[in-house]
Amino acid sequence: MLMLLAAAEGSAAPPAGDLPAPVLTPRPASAAVSRSDPAANSLALFQKQAAALHAGFAARLEELAGKCAARGQTVEAEEIRRIAAPPDRARLRRHKPPGEVQPEVPRDLPPDERSWRVQLRFEREKYAKELYLLSRRALRAGHVQFAYELVHEVIAQHPDHSGARSILGYVRHGDAWVTPYVDQMLRQKRVLTEKYGWLPRDHVARYENGERMLNGRWVSAAQEAEVRRDFRQAWQVRTEHFLIKTNHSLEKGVELGRLLEDYFGIFFETFAQFFQSPEEMRKLFEGGSSRPVVQKPYEVHFFRTRDEYMEALRGKTLQPIEITTGMYLTAERTAFFFDDPQRTDDLRTTLIHEATHLLLSEARYLRTHVGERSDFWAVEGIACYMESFERDGGETSLGNPEYVRFRAARHRAVVDDYYVPLAEFTAMGMVEFQSSPNISKNYSQAAGLVHFFVHFNDGAYRTAFGEYLSDLYSLDPRVRQRPRRLDELTGVPFAELDRQYRAYMETLPTAPAVRSSSQAPARGLSARPGTAA
Repeated sequence: MLMLLAAAEGSAAPPAGDLPAPVLTPRPASAAVSRSDPAANSLALFQKQAAALHAGFAARLEELAGKCAARGQTVEAEEIRRIAAPPDRARLRRHKPPGEVQPEVPRDLPPDERSWRVQLRFEREKYAKELYLLSRRALRAGHVQFAYELVHEVIAQHPDHSGARSILGYVRHGDAWVTPYVDQMLRQKRVLTEKYGWLPRDHVARYENGERMLNGRWVSAAQEAEVRRDFRQAWQVRTEHFLIKTNHSLEKGVELGRLLEDYFGIFFETFAQFFQSPEEMRKLFEGGSSRPVVQKPYEVHFFRTRDEYMEALRGKTLQPIEITTGMYLTAERTAFFFDDPQRTDDLRTTLIHEATHLLLSEARYLRTHVGERSDFWAVEGIACYMESFERDGGETSLGNPEYVRFRAARHRAVVDDYYVPLAEFTAMGMVEFQSSPNISKNYSQAAGLVHFFVHFNDGAYRTAFGEYLSDLYSLDPRVRQRPRRLDELTGVPFAELDRQYRAYMETLPTAPAVRSSSQAPARGLSARPGTAA
């Protein structure tokens, strides 16, 4: 369910109440799992157990599909086989779980149809229970990320699994599953609208009729727009995790909020262990409260014109703002963008890139630079990787191997034979990385390396990479300035990781790019001296 709140006044929006679980609290560096712990090295065993569970599930569903096919129910058989199919590992996908509590299988269905539907639900719920138990064992072994991924699969198969719903931060509201934020909006008798976000129920008709509430009185939409042109009186669109201030239009603010919330969902799911320690996750699995701590939302300012964007940033940074299309300022705790109708793809790419910097820094409340002395590649590599974010109906995804960043990475490694060994690449600090004459090639390699660490061998290194990010963004300066090395976290020597990366790049496709984008650094800039993002 979409979580948007459009403030009717120029002041701050009404209190948002609780945000959805998991709690976005800074994770202490000590919470990371040591790769020297034998339990931590058993991730492959848990993955093997998950594969075995799926194989048994798929076999049982194939038997059911065969019975349907024998009765001439070919469409039904295909539906069952689709459910049994293994997930596409080429990219990470997130499906929004059903918002409504699932009804019982109707008793008045034809006997054959009711039979296979009852059996299918039984098998899916059985599989979900098996996955849930496996997720608990994986969590006890310290595999936070894997456990969290299994919980999402539990919901996919059994949408009403109360334990999994609680872990993911849902509560029951009548016959619906909602987050505490949405629950509060509904209790305040607000209605979620497509164009205007959350509105008081008795305001909807007047908004649709062209009226707007401004400073306690009703005015025309044109009158409100004239007032809001002054950014000091900007619209404020409050979403579950973001506050978007804009003088463009209320509708644009709601649109951006919807995009950012969809992005946040898959970002959090992919790197859950960055936000939550094993101890925090255990509390959720043990039935602790999933109602999270109320926090200041991530703030985004979106300007109607480039000139207004430039004026807002002037004097706040020494960076060349005239060449940028977006910027995240650490000191301001805010990401800045402007509308450019001629470059909608670039705007979206820059928005996601800079939002990544925003989320990583603000989740830890960092007010300092990351990667100054070493490992700067990951700061930009993760933002370039996240640009591959896509939406298709109720599905979001990351890591499409045909995205231009990854195609460029393959070209650099395989065609140009350009590659900086990991031992050398990770040693680069911010200044060395940004001042390199090979900066475009290094950005390509950084994007490719993140894809490798997230996707290689069914995500074998994803947990290790998440811990690496946790060290880089640690509140402890001793950890942040000397993060654990990737060879230590993965248990694989740098030389072997170099070899695996080259081989992995050769498996990526060379098909045309999904959407156009520069292979060089995007024109957004983060709040770090000389940092092209």
